[in-house]
Amino acid sequence: AELKEGMRAVPPPVWNQGIEPKNMSSAACQQVLTLFLNETGERYSDTTVRHLPIPNWEGNLILIDTTPNGESHIVGLLWATPFMDDIVRVAAFVIHSEQQKRGLGTEAWNRFVDAALSAGYKQVQLEVKASNLGAQRFYERRGMTVRKHLEGYYQCGMGYMMRGPLLRYIDE
Repeated sequence: AELKEGMRAVPPPVWNQGIEPKNMSSAACQQVLTLFLNETGERYSDTTVRHLPIPNWEGNLILIDTTPNGESHIVGLLWATPFMDDIVRVAAFVIHSEQQKRGLGTEAWNRFVDAALSAGYKQVQLEVKASNLGAQRFYERRGMTVRKHLEGYYQCGMGYMMRGPLLRYIDE
């Protein structure tokens, strides 16, 4: 996009290490709730988000977009937590639709995989809506497979539990 005279370039969104949800400001928590609702159709409460067991580690990522006037907004997140044995669980991975198809998901995934491998994990597990075919393809390209059907897991439909090895992804 061309910039008109007098306008300054706006940097692209940037992935940063996130803080634990319980320590988020009210404004940040509201941005996360809105992101979940707009992008997944799922409605969560402030309390639900704040009680997610997401530790402060390099596998906890927040995508920040800065507007031309300098305001920052959360436009994506990848929250992961130790699960069991050598498995790390992605509790949430969502990116605003305007920021999708730009490599930001792959960038976050690879940062998460590096952090999880460094922490000694070998596998990843997550849940995905059965209707979210794009996300399922994203995960399948990263070596994950559907292991279980989850009836009633999501407010608006069936889900799948997917699991696979922790693999970095290189776009071809």
